Amino acid sequence: MRLSGVWYFDSRPVPASDEAWVRAGVGGPGGRDGQLLGGPGLWMGHGPSLSARDSTGFAAGPDGSVCSWDGRLDNREDLLHRSGCPREAGNLEGTLALWLYRTRGTAGLRDLVGDWRLVIADASRQVLLSGDYAGVRPLYYCRTDGCLRWSSSLSHLVRWTGRDQLDEKYVASFLKRGSAPHLTPYSGIFPVPPGRVICVSPETVLIRTSWNLPVDQEIRFQDPAGYQEQLRTLFREAVAVRLPPCGPACAELSGGLDSSSIVGMADSIATSGHEGLERPVTFTYTHEGAPDEKYVKIVERARGMSSIRLDLEAYPYVAADDPGDGSPAWWGPRLQELKRRLAAIGSGVFLTGQLGDFIMGNMLDDSEQAVDHLLQGRLRDALGEVYAWSHALQVPIYPLLWRTVRTAYSPWTAPVEALAADYSPGHDAPDHYLTAKLRRISMDRDAAVPEHSWRAASPAKRSRFRGLAGVLDSRSLQTPEAFVDISYSHPYTHRPLVEFMLSIPAGEVCRPGEPRRLMRRSFSDLLPPAVLRRKSKAAYTGVYRTALVPLASAMLAHPNEIRSVVRGYVDRQSVTERLERFVQGLECNEPQLRQLLLFEFWLRKREASSNLPVLPTAATLSDRTERVQPSTPDVLV
Repeated sequence: MRLSGVWYFDSRPVPASDEAWVRAGVGGPGGRDGQLLGGPGLWMGHGPSLSARDSTGFAAGPDGSVCSWDGRLDNREDLLHRSGCPREAGNLEGTLALWLYRTRGTAGLRDLVGDWRLVIADASRQVLLSGDYAGVRPLYYCRTDGCLRWSSSLSHLVRWTGRDQLDEKYVASFLKRGSAPHLTPYSGIFPVPPGRVICVSPETVLIRTSWNLPVDQEIRFQDPAGYQEQLRTLFREAVAVRLPPCGPACAELSGGLDSSSIVGMADSIATSGHEGLERPVTFTYTHEGAPDEKYVKIVERARGMSSIRLDLEAYPYVAADDPGDGSPAWWGPRLQELKRRLAAIGSGVFLTGQLGDFIMGNMLDDSEQAVDHLLQGRLRDALGEVYAWSHALQVPIYPLLWRTVRTAYSPWTAPVEALAADYSPGHDAPDHYLTAKLRRISMDRDAAVPEHSWRAASPAKRSRFRGLAGVLDSRSLQTPEAFVDISYSHPYTHRPLVEFMLSIPAGEVCRPGEPRRLMRRSFSDLLPPAVLRRKSKAAYTGVYRTALVPLASAMLAHPNEIRSVVRGYVDRQSVTERLERFVQGLECNEPQLRQLLLFEFWLRKREASSNLPVLPTAATLSDRTERVQPSTPDVLV
């Protein structure tokens, strides 16, 4: 499931070296080959898919437009009915994407629901790069004065273009906030932002919005039971569309409500008589004294299954020799082992519970629910709401009341607890350990990419929409590079489910002392009672320290060799003081310091292998890469 391509604006013949890089970018695992399509100044390629749910291929319109598609389209039947496209059309998903684009322009791509990415070479001499609203399947591009190159692999595009100079805006943002929206570590190489379309012509690069937050959408049922029924329906759909029609899906199982619900639903669907579906294979991450183990065993007994356990001491949070490839990345050893295990099982699908905490309302404090009462002049109801949250939280009423007033009558927006509990994307932390140069850079917010419309939401919902916008822009849901050939997916990001949960009254989702209120009611027959009642959440603080203390000690042993200091990114004295406090177990803003440790060892690995690989040539690659002509469906005439 790889995309790669190049377009020369002057329609010159594509050099053999570029064709070789396109070939290299779409080769699949085990020597499997992709397909290439050429035109004046253009080479596009896509790789083979490991998941039977996914589709890859080319489609074309009668005007010469071509779409290279990779992904899973969940609303294909609806689009087939609307378009009148014959089922026999080659690369049906790409054909439907082209139909939407030709019918409604870039706005039409909003109707593509699923995990996907695409490249459209338009007959009007522009190339469009886009992906799903959550950015699950990454796509990167590099535009020069003469051409555009793109790839679904960041490391491949860096080697191809030679653009390996670090972008200091990325460095400043990553070290301060833990993410760098709309940037990669490399100057001149950019990601396709979630929910956007990159429109490249010989003259310009334009960024258009294909999906935005449903800030003006509201759903209310007369019967409260309707919320439970709809949530159950949408969640079942979210899991079902991700299950392969043959072969097993693999899934994480932590014993929490999110992962347990996914495993329970997947197992329920597979055992309910659907021909070809297999029961899920589950993976559990364990460590000494892991509090999750108790709940994992409860789920295993309830479903009659046994998880494959990975010891996080053997596959740590980060290792000095595996801090990421194209960009800094956590859990490299674990991801490599998962990739190996999935290949042995013969599975191309991996499901996670990411975004479940946020979407399902795992919040102890959602006192913003009082804001609507206040804005509507119902002062007594507003005070009652704030008192109820104060009582449930066992905190004084006055700070909550002030926050309610401030939210109602000013642009100020509180962070979302379900995201802020961890080191969340977009979370600003003190940056005193950055050098003055990087501090100035970190204050420069690039407005080139249109932001999501969270500011247009009602005051009571603004923080929730802001939180989701931060997650999406950080690209924290995207497939890790190690899983480039795996259908890595998150049922809780299923767009109809997300839009539903954000559009219903907040009081249905959670109430004082009742986090995940709607979820617990809707999934009462899906989860074992002990898991359904669970309110704790395992912390990985000990696991993090076990992996990171040796790295911190290695930096302290040779302070003059700290690469982040040598490059002028961070202040030596501040960093060494914080590293010493970290090793001693003292307060040091550990979440932010983790980012520095990861980045430092990524820098070291990068410098150790700084020589770019030899440029591939056609002779060094398989001669079997298929060159195809895309089908031209009559429906697009």
